[in-house]
Amino acid sequence: MIEFAAITAVISKYAPQASQIIIKQAQKNEAVIKVLQELKLNPTQIPDDVDTVYVYALVRYGIFKPDAILNLFRERVIKDYFWDAYSNNTPSKFVENTKKFLNQNSELKTQIINTKINFLGELEEFGEVFIVVAKQTRASRYQPYPDWNLDVYPKEFKALIFEKTRLFCGRDFVFKAIQKFFTTQPKGYFTVVGDAGMGKSAIAAKYILATKVPCYFNVFAEGRNKPEKFLASIRQQLIKRYSLQNADNTDLRTLLQKASEELKGQKIVIVVDALDEVEQEGNSNLLDLPQNLPDGVYFLLTRRPYNQTTKRLNLSPDTPVNELDLTKSDFTVLNREDVKEYIYLFLQQ
Repeated sequence: MIEFAAITAVISKYAPQASQIIIKQAQKNEAVIKVLQELKLNPTQIPDDVDTVYVYALVRYGIFKPDAILNLFRERVIKDYFWDAYSNNTPSKFVENTKKFLNQNSELKTQIINTKINFLGELEEFGEVFIVVAKQTRASRYQPYPDWNLDVYPKEFKALIFEKTRLFCGRDFVFKAIQKFFTTQPKGYFTVVGDAGMGKSAIAAKYILATKVPCYFNVFAEGRNKPEKFLASIRQQLIKRYSLQNADNTDLRTLLQKASEELKGQKIVIVVDALDEVEQEGNSNLLDLPQNLPDGVYFLLTRRPYNQTTKRLNLSPDTPVNELDLTKSDFTVLNREDVKEYIYLFLQQ
């Protein structure tokens, strides 16, 4: 019988929890290979029995993850819950059973809460990794592959997020600037500015994939670029995430205030991509973004370069704001290095 605890111990040895939000794919791949070698497992030839596939999935998923979440997935009963839900295409049942397990294990539940991770997002990510490994075996027992969707991301943006991040690399300087702003300011707006093709949407998608925060992508071609659609989507995400009551018809400012009251020391980051594609009459802030924000609430925005007449983000003096303009000469060398890294990764893939 495979001891899952031994697996997570090796993961923690070679790939302990990372301090940075975004980890380079090359680093992850290297760590996965080291862990598999330590466990005497072949990185490419995967046996098709369920326990072994679970181990491979746990290694790929668990690289640089907090010990608390690894301690959850190493429990054999969690593996059994997962396989039952996978076999019956009922991912929600896995969530339900896992929550029941944690309610009976208060110490582990406290550890997971203290990590301040998106619990639902981690369960979804593990399931998706398991499906990738299962497909590599080509074994019939894993087919048909379930729709492992736990509504962590809005369904209308899920394909876009994964496509934008499929060959993502670089942009470390952008994520460091974002994280510095979010950790040094009590609240505020951070905007990434860049020309078409500079990877603004990919940056937004990568941040969302890594942090599993609420998000909205303005897509002009699909008509997803109006304030009412933005509000409806963000409202639904925040109500579900923070179990907000009596918020079905609240405006954005009130919604953010309600959510901030549920923070308990955490932060809310909302990612909004392509502000320049918003279609909105009048002179108010685009998407009616509030001039002031409650403490602990942040927006990460992306858009093309603009002048002051099209910017339409008027904020109160006490609302922190920062911009990173990818078109500036300060970032020419860094942009060039990221292009080189992308070409190398593209050719490898």
